[in-house]
Amino acid sequence: MSESVEELLARNAQLVEEFTREHLPQEGVPRVLWESVVYGATGGKKLRASLLFATAQAYGIPEEKVLPLAAGIEMIHSFSLVHDDLPCMDNDDFRRGKPSLHKAFGEAMGVLAGDALLVEGLRMFVNNREFLKTFGTRKVTAVTQVLLEALGNQGMVGGQVLDLLYQGKEVTEREVFEIYLRKTARFIQAPILCGGILGGASRKERRLLSRFGLLLGECFQIKDDILDVTQESTRLGKTAGKDLVQGKATLVRVQGISKAEKVMHHLFEEACQILASLPRDFATLLALSRFVITRAY
Repeated sequence: MSESVEELLARNAQLVEEFTREHLPQEGVPRVLWESVVYGATGGKKLRASLLFATAQAYGIPEEKVLPLAAGIEMIHSFSLVHDDLPCMDNDDFRRGKPSLHKAFGEAMGVLAGDALLVEGLRMFVNNREFLKTFGTRKVTAVTQVLLEALGNQGMVGGQVLDLLYQGKEVTEREVFEIYLRKTARFIQAPILCGGILGGASRKERRLLSRFGLLLGECFQIKDDILDVTQESTRLGKTAGKDLVQGKATLVRVQGISKAEKVMHHLFEEACQILASLPRDFATLLALSRFVITRAY
């Protein structure tokens, strides 16, 4: 890979944000709603888009072909962050180095813009004629199903509920990983699996990519929890130390930083073994995965 991971992420983020602004409908939309949706979708690493690009690349699909899906996935991810920051949830005033959407536009717009990010994120690729023409109804339906399963009651929403229910309570490592699986890992898994589906991956390859994605997602959340207690807010772009203050169910809280790091590296080694077993060039996906566990933000 000729560019660094940080350069790759920055380039991909620019691609996704430009595509989002160009394709997000404005006609008949209240200006404040359009502006708040764009505000919510702007910023951040856009890691999930890069995971999609990297997986698709391994199957010979150029990034411009999957750009509608990448933009949609990042809008959906932004929806989860916007709602997560609301006063009734994690009550965070900062996200991506700027005021949270509800602080910039008001709490009501925080709710409504979050709703719009979810719906318009799905429409971003489902309604894109070129995307449908390239991949066909069957594959587009399949990736849509992957995303819906990652988002629903058994996925992100259910994980957020568990996160709230376990807050301030004594929890086991198993309960922590149940939250990680639902709230985070399945939506890290989703873009990787979607890239494989669009690329025509075999059933065995899809199964291995699914397992790899879940492991990477667990690594991502463990690293996030470590960074929450080891980095400054200015570096993270959001309020640091909130997990401890709010009594969040994290592996760091249950096992401590050192043990959490060991568990993360063990999971990452297993993920690397899975990726190495696949008969394709996943060098870019591997580089992104290493970034997940070595990043400082």
